[in-house]
Amino acid sequence: MGAGFAGSKHAEALREIGAEVVGPLSGTACARDPRPLADPAVDVVHVCATNELHVALASAALRAGKHVVCEKPLALDVPGADELADLARAAGVLAVVCQNYRFLPLVAELAGRVAAGELGRPHLVRGSYLQDWLLLEGNTDWRLDPARGGVSRAVADIGVHWLDLAEWICGRRVEAVVAEIGRLHGRATEDHASFLVRFVGDLQGSCVISQATAGHRNDLELSIDGAEASATWRFARKDELWLAGPVGGETIVTRDGDLRSPAARELATRTGGLNEGRRNLIAAAYASLDGEPSPVPLPTFEDGLRHVRFAAAALESARRGVWVDLR
Repeated sequence: MGAGFAGSKHAEALREIGAEVVGPLSGTACARDPRPLADPAVDVVHVCATNELHVALASAALRAGKHVVCEKPLALDVPGADELADLARAAGVLAVVCQNYRFLPLVAELAGRVAAGELGRPHLVRGSYLQDWLLLEGNTDWRLDPARGGVSRAVADIGVHWLDLAEWICGRRVEAVVAEIGRLHGRATEDHASFLVRFVGDLQGSCVISQATAGHRNDLELSIDGAEASATWRFARKDELWLAGPVGGETIVTRDGDLRSPAARELATRTGGLNEGRRNLIAAAYASLDGEPSPVPLPTFEDGLRHVRFAAAALESARRGVWVDLR
């Protein structure tokens, strides 16, 4: 459900893994008439519509007993995300939020090396996510309307991608955030933000995000600094992982190189491309329905709820000028 870019990419990924696809259907039409959701031939519903329709469509699918794959953010606000997480828990079905970057081979490799202690104890997580598609005043999109996209835009749209990777790779949850946000051209939602985060276990993090940085189409970067080594992964070079020791000795691990993580090796055998992460996530979700373990943990509606809470906390922090606790 959702006939725009996300819906078309989900349909493309599904066809690539051999799934039978109905749609993409109009999310607005399905919200008005949810009968297609009750079709007994449908096993999984993909919610790829605009953000304000996520709760209505996903909740209808869950109540119909369908498995759900939902684009992020899970909902416009915390109450909506809470509702979906509760419904998914009660329904006992697969409920996945689309954090696609987890399913790229070199991201899995970084997670594996951190878990194996190859960097030593992590003490700092750094990064950024920069885009330029809303730089100019004339640039427009439905996400600029808070009623459709939510009161948070940049943080809820791209900041949570960095957050999800940081939490999953380090194995620790963010417990507090302090943030600054900025808006351009009189817009109602933030175009850029910077935030410091504090993870459980005395780990620090910092990130800068922007949807108005010229020359950066879709640049996600995450670095982990440990007691013995540092590592950096960049989406611009998604098939490489940069590693460095305390006195130099830089190493670049590539997709076809020395992959030590079993999950990374498995993901690296699959077809690459720009839709790779989304396709790998969907393939893992569908395989899990047949009892096959996912190479990396599937991001759940509980994760999606936590991400919506993080975006709300970042806006509250910017408004009040204080650290906001997420616990």
